Amino acid sequence: MATLSVATQTMKYFRLQAFFVFRLTLLSLVCFHSSFALAGDIAWYRFEVNEDALSPVVDFGGMNHPLEIGDRVFVKQGHFYRVGPDGRAGTKDDARVRFFGISLSSAANFPEEKDAQKIARRLRRLGFNAVRLHHLDSILSDSLDQPRGILTTAAYPSFNEAALRRLRVFIDALKAEGLYINLNLHVGYQFRPAVDQVTPLMAGEQMPFASHPLHLFEPRMISLQAEYVQQLLRRLDLKDEPALAMVEINNESSLLGAWQRGQLDRLTGEYERALQLHWQKWVLRQHGHADSACKLWDSCSLTRKGVINVKSSEAAILEYGEGWVAGVQRFSRRAINKLGWDTPESLQQQYRPHQQGNGRRVLDYVRFLSDLDQQYLNLIRKTIRQEAGDLLPVTGTQVYFGGVALADAQQQMDYVDEHFYVDHYDFPRKEWDRNDWRIRNSSVLREGWQSLLQRAYVRDARKPFVVSEFNQAFPNQQSAEILPVMSAVASAQDWDGLFLFQYIDGDRWLSVPDSFGLSGHSGQLAVSGMAAAMFRQYQVRPLPAQMNISLAPEERTMLGALRDGVSGGGLPAYLQAQYGIDYKHAFYTRVAMLYGTQSRTAGPSQRTAGLWREDDMNWAAPGGQLRYSESGPWLTADTSYTRLFAGRKALVSAMMDADKYLPAFLEKGRQYGVIMMTSRDALPLRDSRHLLLVLSGATATTQPGVQPERPKQLISYEGKSGWWTLEPDLATARKPSGSLDGAAPVWLERIPVKLFHASKSKKITVYPLDGNGVRMKALASTAISKKTDGFELEFDFPSPWYEIVLE
Repeated sequence: MATLSVATQTMKYFRLQAFFVFRLTLLSLVCFHSSFALAGDIAWYRFEVNEDALSPVVDFGGMNHPLEIGDRVFVKQGHFYRVGPDGRAGTKDDARVRFFGISLSSAANFPEEKDAQKIARRLRRLGFNAVRLHHLDSILSDSLDQPRGILTTAAYPSFNEAALRRLRVFIDALKAEGLYINLNLHVGYQFRPAVDQVTPLMAGEQMPFASHPLHLFEPRMISLQAEYVQQLLRRLDLKDEPALAMVEINNESSLLGAWQRGQLDRLTGEYERALQLHWQKWVLRQHGHADSACKLWDSCSLTRKGVINVKSSEAAILEYGEGWVAGVQRFSRRAINKLGWDTPESLQQQYRPHQQGNGRRVLDYVRFLSDLDQQYLNLIRKTIRQEAGDLLPVTGTQVYFGGVALADAQQQMDYVDEHFYVDHYDFPRKEWDRNDWRIRNSSVLREGWQSLLQRAYVRDARKPFVVSEFNQAFPNQQSAEILPVMSAVASAQDWDGLFLFQYIDGDRWLSVPDSFGLSGHSGQLAVSGMAAAMFRQYQVRPLPAQMNISLAPEERTMLGALRDGVSGGGLPAYLQAQYGIDYKHAFYTRVAMLYGTQSRTAGPSQRTAGLWREDDMNWAAPGGQLRYSESGPWLTADTSYTRLFAGRKALVSAMMDADKYLPAFLEKGRQYGVIMMTSRDALPLRDSRHLLLVLSGATATTQPGVQPERPKQLISYEGKSGWWTLEPDLATARKPSGSLDGAAPVWLERIPVKLFHASKSKKITVYPLDGNGVRMKALASTAISKKTDGFELEFDFPSPWYEIVLE
């Protein structure tokens, strides 16, 4: 009975959390769309950033230097380090490094040789020091003139020689500009049974995208992947390459994650039998004989085929108890609730995982999948290290494709990787229909805030933590906030790498917003360099205390069985119920998992009580650098060299009245903005005589075929509340959405605002800058008011950039 009550109570909190998240989401959507006005209230102006000719004041390339042998990266004390001038790891000249990177996908990884240096210089100017080489294997390309992938249509792995040559030239160009590479291995390649001589599918079946998850357990697929890794590293000459910072083995895929999502349930034919054979061998190793396992499980699926695979639906037994039947699960829930096993106190006092019965069988299957994942990852990591060097950091896959139970499969990996998106596109009818899509137009500071802070839950205290994909993509009208907000939060949590997804569409090479692309996205480009400096230069200090969460193996296995690796999974609810950990903890203290074999310990919340009041809408992190207000919402970062405000006009409060640095939005527009000020003469803000100010907001492209030119509008998607899309193109007027492939020119939102800058100087001059970062005519004296302790500046001008000179 104890087992039943604990599992039931755990799942109740999972479901309660989902219910409350749903309610809060609905409420926040209502609040959001009443306070964040749409395009009709935005004053637009044309502004396009010239990424090839930025003036020094907006060029952040000075943070980089050409990479040499002393810049090789390794892992030390839970972070990334350079080996230093002596070329040896673990010595006194080791130097810590953070990565502010960006992804390139498919054809974008293979620019023409004449363009390689130009792209590398662009990325350096924007503040990046790393590039994630993604989707190298997704498109089979035989073209030697315009390769779109690293592989040809011949049997895997057959390499496109032109792609290899271009990629090596590109790596050298990135290296010369001080940009590391994050090499992605298996991302999109789809095995072809007839061509690659792998296990055939059933008649009429198609290979799933990227062969997920078959490539993780089919022996020949695994062997071919090891060969691909070996040949790729050799042919790119990456042995001990200083520019190679890290390697991702497998993008968004694990056997455990596939089981949680029901993908393994759909296996048929030889693949179903192959996985079952793996499972039977595991059972024999663990239990000695199938009969022993059946006796322990008390209800064994032992047939003439032997022990059969466990369906993901069978995990419901952990919620409803032994004897659960699908047709009576609702009755079982009512009955369980009536028995009184649903109090937080009993959940915190007891944790007794299923030791026998069907529940034990499900947990054994989760352990089996984790072990099989581990075998695959360890083999590929061993191959990588043999070919590229024994210092190279390697990760397996992203944590949310398996959850905390994946930590056991990835225990030999060198760092932890995760993805994070705000307002990802939704495709109601057909996936990736670029003329039929919708978004919520939400904000990382509201709808995405809890999810962002909860990313800290899956960091391993012993390893570097990287978010290798994140974005709040076009045409989201708050998309300018994602770069500085991620930099601020990641800095406070002391994370190690951020990679925006992505830079540009390599088939079009147009600097115009198109879904995830940064190139041409003026609102994000304007803040990129400052956000990079804030993260890479440790301007936001890590929070002073760290809370390590200890989860025993049985806890991780239970959570894996209960699908914590699926979006909306139960880890946050479990930590809340079991340990009293709230997502707010990640604003007040660094948070990490401390994985091990120890038994469950007392909740760390006991050491962090009193950090905040539940009724307080204004949060202030220890150290005073970060503040957040639910009333806007808004986030501020106040560092010695950079000041950030992101969000909307806040309600009047004592906290606001006491802070003259908070912006005063003029009574027009949306009263929203991303406002950053940074020193450009290496002096602290209070002493600096040369400053750069950014006022950024929404970005829009142009509605094609309309005169006079105007921004393309964000409209309601088919009249449905809370869903938005771009107005249809004239050429595809019957489709509900305008294309995600934008048309020039690019437009920016005007930010009318008053700001205060403290200074002892007697004179201040403010120059708006054009798309090259070149000075235009200085603002009129009427826009500047001298105060006893500084200057009040009023802005309502068509530029996001301002150079400020004090005398």
